[in-house]
Amino acid sequence: MLYFKIINVENNDYKINIDELLEKRKYNPDYIPTKENIIFSIQDKHIGSLQSFIIFSGLPKAGKSTFICAMISSVFNTYEIFTMKLRTPPGRRKVCLIDTESSDYDFYRTINKIKGFAEINELPSYFDAYQVREDSSGAIQKMIERYLELNQDCAILIVDGLLDLLVNLNDEKESSLLTKWLKKITKQHNILLISVLHQSKSNLATTGHIGSACDRFAQSTLDITKDKEKNTYVLSSRFMRSDSDFEPVTLMNFQGVFQQVETEQEKAAPGKKATDLDEMDSKRLLQQIVTIPMPYADISSEIIERTATSKAFAKNLIKIWISRNYIVKDHQNNYKIL
Repeated sequence: MLYFKIINVENNDYKINIDELLEKRKYNPDYIPTKENIIFSIQDKHIGSLQSFIIFSGLPKAGKSTFICAMISSVFNTYEIFTMKLRTPPGRRKVCLIDTESSDYDFYRTINKIKGFAEINELPSYFDAYQVREDSSGAIQKMIERYLELNQDCAILIVDGLLDLLVNLNDEKESSLLTKWLKKITKQHNILLISVLHQSKSNLATTGHIGSACDRFAQSTLDITKDKEKNTYVLSSRFMRSDSDFEPVTLMNFQGVFQQVETEQEKAAPGKKATDLDEMDSKRLLQQIVTIPMPYADISSEIIERTATSKAFAKNLIKIWISRNYIVKDHQNNYKIL
């Protein structure tokens, strides 16, 4: 028997049988994997799925928490929030947030922001949140592993932020081990892990060796930037492994309330709003367009062509149709009339 010695993160030696490991990793022609579950999308673009991890990246105070809170809140509704939609697979509704950075004040403010975006007074029982700011990197990893063992129905884990799972962010070996750990737990527990990494001020790259490693292995890396002159916060795609880039999402804070704003390209018809359509006209337009199950992008294009309006108008109208349950998404990610 050939054995191989492995040193884990706690420096405890153990041995595995290489022959058994090789057999377990061998291609099995009789195995048919289930269809990949898309858990997170932006503008119907494939951002994150089970057995993967994705990264939100940005400078400090660039608006990362706002986008994270809005993303989490979308799992509690049937509609998108700022064109983002987080969803859970059947039978696995649990979502968990691990906050490694915030003080008590900021942690509970984050929870209130999530409830505000979701327009709910109480968070559902299938959402868990933990504040682990005072714990060591090793203890946080162990707590995450134990949580996933105890909660097999958890499909989405958000870790804000990833650097606190390291002792030294510039240690190449430690960063490599953390990346392998991310790949391991996402596959073993069949989850989507969403995390946050700061950027370097010098070149806007994700910080340290862990940033370089995550850029290589993450399913998607998303950038969040702040435009001080326009007072806007922009979410865009840096790397997309499973789909093409989405259109940047721009937010602006209006008297304490974040709202999505149109870019210059989207201001083709600034005087028209989706909310201006009365219910009868809205339903008539819907029945003219969605005669068969259609993808989001095709419905949007049809709305723009038939109404001579902007992309923002189409997005808002589709959001209204979804929120009122006029249309629902089928198993092929197409929308159909109920």
